Amino acid sequence: MPKMIDAEVAAVSEQLRNQFLLYREGERLPSYRSLLESCRCSRQTLTLVLRRLAKERVVRSEPRRGMFACGGGGRVRRILFFRVDWNCEHANRISEELQYEFSLRRNYVYTEQRYAPDQLEREIGKFSQRHCDLLILWLEEVEPQILLSLFRLRIPMVFFDCGIMLHGAAILDMQEELMGMLAAKHLVENGHRRIALLLTEPKGLTCTKKINGFCDYLHLYGITPRLVDCNIRHGEASRSTCGDFLLGYFQSHRIDFTACFAMSDYSALAVMESFKVLGKRIPDEISIVGCQGEMAGEKCDPPLTTVVFDAREIARKLAAGVDGFFAGGDFGICRVPPLLIPRGSVRRISPEVSQV
Repeated sequence: MPKMIDAEVAAVSEQLRNQFLLYREGERLPSYRSLLESCRCSRQTLTLVLRRLAKERVVRSEPRRGMFACGGGGRVRRILFFRVDWNCEHANRISEELQYEFSLRRNYVYTEQRYAPDQLEREIGKFSQRHCDLLILWLEEVEPQILLSLFRLRIPMVFFDCGIMLHGAAILDMQEELMGMLAAKHLVENGHRRIALLLTEPKGLTCTKKINGFCDYLHLYGITPRLVDCNIRHGEASRSTCGDFLLGYFQSHRIDFTACFAMSDYSALAVMESFKVLGKRIPDEISIVGCQGEMAGEKCDPPLTTVVFDAREIARKLAAGVDGFFAGGDFGICRVPPLLIPRGSVRRISPEVSQV
């Protein structure tokens, strides 16, 4: 088999294997024509893929009836990770780590499904027990009717950083409030009292928790941060979108703060770029903290101080909790705290400067 075809067959086989193992034994699979359309591959590739999956006893074909799932022979647990379809660096990194962690366990089939923010309720309505044995939910918003729809499914589920605390629920809490608190604590400890909070992401559950943690910590010290709302209402804010807004803001407003906290590293980088365009010096003019993108934090001068999640540790703890659940235990509430990585974008200032 030519190398190019062999690589394509391997990739499509992996895609369809994960999809078909989510079906119960004997359940009819999509038609050959439907698979051609969804996989966007040649007939030769799809034929070779189906032969491979039949040999692995993932599917079986019955003349004049179609293809049916073999159901994995009862050897696998089907895990579905359901998350919002935003191109967010830290979320994509968590997805990659979960994929890797569950790939180490032969008794699991892990797959991921993303939903458009305005299609959440419709997508939940499509779920049934045939889709998975465990549903991991990373929801940006949780309305009462959404919870009712979920509980009617009668599928075991883990709420992944959904901002809720329910008695008896399985919850992985990434402690978003602590992310905001760590940023505020770092700025206060470096002498800052005139501090701004840049609202550079939609104010969903996770961002609201960060905002509350940041503001609550500052209030303990009698500090009310200046709120700069970039008016981002849908999806993740792009660096250019924040940059355009902040450039206009800094041109038309007096900079009356010495430090700021942005909702993402990329929007924090936009602050730096805006100051440079205006001819201001960084970090002498202002101290900056970002969050959720340690890779972005290394790509600037000076390197950006940031608060991050340890995606590897999150994946390990989640997988370990799932192991315990399927062994008959209780997942409970699992907490994974964020980490602050101090770098050159926050400088210590004197009390006199902080009060100017």
